[in-house]
Amino acid sequence: MGELAEDLFLRLAPELVDAVLLRLPPGEPACLVRASVVCKPWFRILADPGFRRRYLEFHRTPSVLGLFEDDGAYVSTSALPSVHPGRGRLADRPLDCRHGRALLAPYSRSFREGNAVILTVLDPLTGRLRRVLSPVDEHVLWFSAAVLCAAQGCDHYGCQGGHFRLAVVTTSDAGVTSGWLYSSETRVWSELTTVGHPKVAYYANQGAPSVLVRDALYFNIDGIIELHLGKLCLSKFEKPIAGKGRLMTAQGGGLGFIAMVDVTNLTLWSGEAGPKGAMVWTKLRVIDLKKLLPAGALMTQTVDYGINGVAEGTQVIFVSTFIGSYMVDLKSRQVRMVSGRGRNITPYTSFYIPAIKAASPSQGQRAGASSVRRAGARGRR
Repeated sequence: MGELAEDLFLRLAPELVDAVLLRLPPGEPACLVRASVVCKPWFRILADPGFRRRYLEFHRTPSVLGLFEDDGAYVSTSALPSVHPGRGRLADRPLDCRHGRALLAPYSRSFREGNAVILTVLDPLTGRLRRVLSPVDEHVLWFSAAVLCAAQGCDHYGCQGGHFRLAVVTTSDAGVTSGWLYSSETRVWSELTTVGHPKVAYYANQGAPSVLVRDALYFNIDGIIELHLGKLCLSKFEKPIAGKGRLMTAQGGGLGFIAMVDVTNLTLWSGEAGPKGAMVWTKLRVIDLKKLLPAGALMTQTVDYGINGVAEGTQVIFVSTFIGSYMVDLKSRQVRMVSGRGRNITPYTSFYIPAIKAASPSQGQRAGASSVRRAGARGRR
């Protein structure tokens, strides 16, 4: 009976098989490799260049493939891949991840002594590096930075290579926050307008996380700094509440903010610019973490307890608890422990579709089987 069911399954019409394969989870790229060795017809569908386009269009939102911790360690959250981070801790600290790239900077504050700050743009899937001299100088207390794709016509579903832009937001001794934009195409930094920031704490601009919403980057720096990519200017807005919290993408695609207002409850807001230019915040919902996290995770509140990461463009957040850090999908309500407690997390999101070459089905199937074995071995480490 089992063999008959398997035979009927393999005889499905190609359009039905295509629909099934399109629904394989992008967060587990090894599933595509395993599917490619089921039979020759499946292999041919997956090796078709058009499948990649349909797969990206179907899922649209990249998945979390791994995460950078603030000590430079990289943790893979899927069986495949990675190339560079598997070599252990990085020499630099992570600042940002977006559009298939990670942005890194040195731990040292020697720029206060006049030393140059070199930013590194890394593709974690290929190990390719680009180093860029930043505009940070000795007058800067601290800085934050972001990376984004600048390729013409890119839909950002699966960015891989191409030109990029860097944004740097600095806070000076005089309490002034400045913005800079870099283009990898022209290799030139452009200075933007500045905003007064007289009461900013010197530590608030230490690699503050950012979120990209339409044509603007937002940084959480003792308030919210907006860097508008079209108008090339900076603005400053108030947060919905004082204290800890994280910027994120709201469900409608706009600017969102999430914070733990007490020991167990998460509160989500969405923000829109009001008629007078101020940010108007609307409370969306409150989530009881006790219903999501394992028993005992919230028993003891520690100094490093709270939200320690957000995956941009998704409803995935990271929560540090007494027993470790959990990846929490607010949409599917899936929860998974991914790291130790108290570690700031910079999630790496991307689409990774393994190369399945259509040279010949037998060769491709052998290559696919080898990839599955490597993926399984990597996942068991």
